[in-house]
Formats: sequence, C-alpha cells, structure tokens
Amino acid sequence: MTAVGESDRAAPGGRRPWAGLAGSLPGGAARWYRRDPLGFVERAAREHGPVFRLPDDGSLCVADPVEALRVLHDEEGNYDEVSDFFHVRGGRLGPRETQVAIGRAARATVRAHLAAHRERLPAVVAELGEVSEWPSAGRVAAHRFLAGALLRPDSPPELRELMARVVERDVLIRPAGLPARAARTALWARVVRAVTGEVRARRARARPGGPGGPGDLLDAVLGATPPGTPAAQVAQVYLLLFRTSVAPVGHVVAWALLSAATHDVDLADVSAESAVRESLRLWPVAWLLGRPALRAHRVGGVRLEPGESVSVCVYLLHRDDRHWPQAARFHPGRWDGPGPRGPYLPFGGGPFICAGAAVAQTLATGLLAAVTDGARLEVRGGRGRPHVAGIITPPSFQLRRTPARP
Repeated sequence: MTAVGESDRAAPGGRRPWAGLAGSLPGGAARWYRRDPLGFVERAAREHGPVFRLPDDGSLCVADPVEALRVLHDEEGNYDEVSDFFHVRGGRLGPRETQVAIGRAARATVRAHLAAHRERLPAVVAELGEVSEWPSAGRVAAHRFLAGALLRPDSPPELRELMARVVERDVLIRPAGLPARAARTALWARVVRAVTGEVRARRARARPGGPGGPGDLLDAVLGATPPGTPAAQVAQVYLLLFRTSVAPVGHVVAWALLSAATHDVDLADVSAESAVRESLRLWPVAWLLGRPALRAHRVGGVRLEPGESVSVCVYLLHRDDRHWPQAARFHPGRWDGPGPRGPYLPFGGGPFICAGAAVAQTLATGLLAAVTDGARLEVRGGRGRPHVAGIITPPSFQLRRTPARP
C-alpha cells in the first residue's frame, strides 16, 4: 500500500482529515493506523465526521449510513463487480458467475452438515475441558464440529492432521512479530502444496466425492469452478473458505463471552441468538468493506476518480449513538423487541454480502448455547486492544466452565 499523497482529496476543501492526528504517534498517522486501526477511525470520525481518508492507501472511509448503503448496493454501477474475496495468486478467480456458484455450493455443504450434526455441539464443547484459552478454543471447537464438512473422512490422514494443526497453531489469523509471521508463512505454504495435491488427486478420480459419502467443501469448490482452473487456484479458494468457515464463528462466540463478562451480562438470562447478534454488532466480522471505483463520482461530497477506492466502516456504523442507543454497551436485549436499530451489516452488504452469513450465525448461536447451557462461566483476562488482521480478534482470555448450581 502507498501512503496518501499531498494531492489526495480527503475532504471538501482538500484537507487531509488525519493531518492533525499525526503528532499523536511517532511516525505519523499511517503508523498509528497500522498499530491501532480501530482507535484511529474512532478518533478520525469524532474529529472530522463520517467521511475521511485512510492514511495507508488513501481510500475514502465512509461511516455515514446513507452513503454506506449507496456504496454497497451500487445501483449506479460505480464499483468493480468482482469480489476481492476471490483474489488468488495470479489474479482473481472469476467471472462473477463462478464466484456465486462457489458461494452457493460452499453454503449448501456447511448447512447440510450443521443440520445433520447439530446435536454434537455439546460434546465438542465438553472436549475443550473445564478451562480453555480463547479465542483459540473457539476456532478449535468450530473446526472440530465442521471437520467432516471441511474434509471428507476418507481424505488423506496427513492432510486432515495438517489442517487441524493450522487451526490449533492459530495460522488462520495473521500474527504479530516477524518470527510468528515466518512460521505461519512456512506452514501455510506447506498447506497450499498439500491441498493442491489433493485437488489433482480428486480430479484424477472417476467422480467427485469418492466412496466416502457426501462431498466436502473441497468437492464444492471443485464442482463450481471451470475444469481448466489451475489446481493451485482451486486450493487457494478452498483455503479462503476454510478460514472463513472457522475463524469468524470462533471469534463471534469469543466476543460474546468476553463482552458479557465486561458488561456484567449473565448469558444464562439471554437468548444465545440475541447474544450472537449483539456480538456481531459490536465486533462485526467484516469491519471494513473495500470497493474499487470504476468511474468518477462523489461520496459524501468527496470526488473519487477511477482506480481509487471506498472503504465502508461497519465498525463505526454499528457504534453510532445516533442510530444505536447506548451503542458501546453489550446489550443483547435490544434484539428481543422492535426497538430502534441502526444499520446492521456484520457480514457486509449488497451483492457481495458473505455467502455463508446465515450459516455462520446459526453455527455461532448453537456453539454459544452449548457453552452456556447448564454451566457457570468465569472469564479471566481479556484486557487490552483487539488484534486487527482482516477480522477483529479479541484479546486472549481464559474461560472456566463449571456445572451450574441447581
């Protein structure tokens, strides 16, 4: 990414809205944004309103509900219609029809597994033990439940073990620090090679699915991509879907547990569905949604040129007191009645909304219910700022889960 240049139009009048913030951290606004993007956008919005430039790449950050929905639904055709989610080495996997087909196939696979095996969730939670470390435990639980849908039982044991290791070692989340990044990169490269080999092996077989019964997520991707798609690209798309099937679910549950403890909410007294919705409001899976501009137009009075981009900040939209009463508070009860609610876009919006949003929310609700059912919960730790790397990862905390007293 490049830094914002002097010629960028950050606001009406040409002023860079973050210029006055640069003195708060050595290295200026771009360094501050890299270290604490949530804190940066919060302050920028307070001081300069709901439309301002981000200092790392110059994209226009939008936290105005009307402008945000206009961008996401794009009825005027101002933005690229190919989702950036499908970025793979060598370009983007397209066309749009292929992306839609992959999303539908993946959603159907996970939904069928959830419907057939939902009763296993309490056993999966029990495997975490009385004391568990979160958010890692949430990702592990989501993976253990979904394992059969992510990779068929007849898949090579070495590959299944490797994918479990990816989850257990938190490779799904971009770590801080050079040693951690180096170890993650090495393991991820090994995973890409292994999945690419499995793609080739399945293509060589007479029919997808093999003798092991229903297909898995990899079969879903293979069946939805054109036959000539390079095996490495199929593997990369599968791994993107694998990541987004596991990490967000674990994080939503982790945020619900941590937020309830922070705001003194007894999760036994609220519905798991309401708690998950509120967790997604405060900590949306897709907190910043980028859209590249195809033609010149204006957003919030600011002119955008082709090649520039807009970033809709769902995190700020969900925390605007003008639209959400007591916006900073974890209050699951707000979902139990028809009370006032603002824009709610935890998985994005418009034509590029996450294909698996409903399935992910259902699984997170079931997992949280299994954690809270018949148990007394005690949270220790969890202080400090979240880690932001694509999705918002909660700070580490320990959960002690013991049987509730009669």
